[in-house]
This record gives sequence, structure tokens and C-alpha cells, in this order.
Amino acid sequence: MIITTSWDDGHRSDLRLAKLLNQYGLRGTFYIPKICKLRSLTDQEVINIGNIQEIGAHDFNHDHLTQLNPDQIRKQVSGAKNYLDNLLAKPVKMYSYPRGEYNQQVKEIVKENGFLGARTVKEFSFQQPDDFFEMGTTIHIYPFPFRKRDAHHYHLTRFLFRPLSRKFFKILKTGLPWNSFISWLNLAKNMFDCAKKKNGIFHLWGHSWELDRYDMWDDLEDLLKYIRKYENIIALTNSEVLEKK
Repeated sequence: MIITTSWDDGHRSDLRLAKLLNQYGLRGTFYIPKICKLRSLTDQEVINIGNIQEIGAHDFNHDHLTQLNPDQIRKQVSGAKNYLDNLLAKPVKMYSYPRGEYNQQVKEIVKENGFLGARTVKEFSFQQPDDFFEMGTTIHIYPFPFRKRDAHHYHLTRFLFRPLSRKFFKILKTGLPWNSFISWLNLAKNMFDCAKKKNGIFHLWGHSWELDRYDMWDDLEDLLKYIRKYENIIALTNSEVLEKK
């Protein structure tokens, strides 16, 4: 089976994340915008990560692409690609839609700019995408089953149950064990087991700044240790997954 990971926004904690993936012999694609309030990596640090993992584009300034006209979208997408191509001295192959927002027009413009594919934020995917520009994921590393404000405080509003409500029926449909509803780590391990049974793809994605905010680094490392107990794991970047089809 294949395991791949992807990480958005270019936060400084991506440095820690890249080292952790290397430690467990895993691969990731880090999607970096040129300008974003959450980005805190320097250009040199982006280059350093690109020497050990894959770098992908995440728009020029992390805009709402579906709210822009075609010329504005082209400026965002081509600006992102030109910036990273020049910075890394090689073409970047992958694009991640900011906030997961895209439509057919956005997809076509991303294709026009020479990308191999684009990653969405759709979850519960275990197979190769039919459309390279709608690459799904398996699971987002994010508090579950309840939404949190930070590591120690829950979001005590109507949004408290949103993580559970978004995944509840998908968990049932996938036939995952009942303990999947208890914690994110249980859910992630069960989804990995499901991917393994299908001889499919396990695609973990997230943001390193969320790992900081919600104190989920231990959960992540526990999952990586669990994954590495198994043989016949093929670790690939996002573009390598698509190229393997």
C-alpha cells in the first residue's frame, strides 16, 4: 500500500514536521503560498525543506479563487508557480487549492499552468483519483470528535459537534470500528487499517500550525509509529502518487 502526506500554508513548524517525516522514512508535499498571514518560513527554509521533501504551490497570496475573475485567477496561479519554480530552480508539480475552494474554471487554469495535479481537502479517499486535479485525502489531522479553540479549551458553541457531524455517516459507510468515534488517533489508525486492507492509499494532510494550536504532535508521532510497524509500505510524495498510476 501507499502512504503520502501533505501540509499547507508554510508555517515555521513545517521544519519540525519535515524532520519528523524523515525520521520515520515517510514522504510529504508541503504546499507553500508566496504571501499568507500563516506563512512564517523564509525562502531559504522552503529550499531546505524542498531538499528533503516535495514543495507544491498553494496560490500566490492564499486568496478565495472561486470569487475571482479568470484574469485574477491566472495571476494567482501563475504567480505561485513562477515564484516556486524560480526559488527551487525546478518546476513544481503539485497545487493545493487554498481553503479547498475550487470549481471547473479554477481547475482548468491550474492545468494551463503546467501542474501535474491538484489536491483538495476531500477526505475518506483510499484510491488513486480519476481526476488528477481533484486529488482527495484520507484524513485531516484535526481535533475529533469535538471542535476545540486550542489545546485545552473546547469550542462551546453550536460548532462543538461539527467534526463529529461531518464524519459520522462516512465512518458508518466505511464500516470502521466503533472506537473510531472516540478520538482522532483511533479514527486515523482505523482508516489506515482500512487503506491497508484495500491495498490502497492512505493520505494524511494538515497544517503544522494546527499541530501547535491543538497540541497534536504526540498524536501524529503515535500514528507514524503505528504505520511503521507494517511492512510493504510505499512512502511517496503527492506527485509520485499520481505518477505511479
